Amino acid sequence: MHRVLFITDDWDRKKPLKSELLEHGFALTALASADVLKEDAAFPKPVDVVIIDLESCATQPSILCRTLKRELPFKDLPLVLLVTEPQLRQLDFGWGIEDYLTLPVTAARLIQRLKFLLWKLHRASPPDGFALGGLVIDVERYEVRVGGEPIDVTYKEFELLKFLAAHPGKAFTREELLNKVWGYDYYGGTRTVDVHIRRLRSKIELGGVTYIDTVRNVGYKFLAPKAADA
Repeated sequence: MHRVLFITDDWDRKKPLKSELLEHGFALTALASADVLKEDAAFPKPVDVVIIDLESCATQPSILCRTLKRELPFKDLPLVLLVTEPQLRQLDFGWGIEDYLTLPVTAARLIQRLKFLLWKLHRASPPDGFALGGLVIDVERYEVRVGGEPIDVTYKEFELLKFLAAHPGKAFTREELLNKVWGYDYYGGTRTVDVHIRRLRSKIELGGVTYIDTVRNVGYKFLAPKAADA
């Protein structure tokens, strides 16, 4: 089940989309635009894609988009706007927009666009987790298991492992991992990444199995399934 954060100030008119999205594997949580700007904003977790309905939006679109992109859970997620024809000329992809659809939009068209974006951004693999050999990462429960046994990991260790596992075979520098997992506002050094990687390896790489590989002069990568099973 993919989870959609739907930001709208016109829920009564957009509510019919909810049931059709649910039938196609998308659970939708609605939030008013003003709630996004609150200091104590309560965002649902986890989220796979964010949709902003600008048709009757009471908040300035640029502020709304940039506020969301500053939030660590959302900064790497697809951001899709629903806009009217007159609003098209106001769009600026510098806000962090991934895509947009003009209104009115059918549920079928929205669903197909969301599926395409999730596929393109490598988020269409098991939405509730990953399984590789004896390693299971349960995103919904925030659990890691090895050989069926639960492994005690910290929140950052889990987020780091989840991010690497979502991009098997792709090498990331320590700086990239700091930005992606800890966020741009984090001022710690790259040694933080090394420490967390070392702890993760000690917890999940049992019996000589390797899941996280060190790429010399670059950083780290999660081994693709064939490499890990070898």
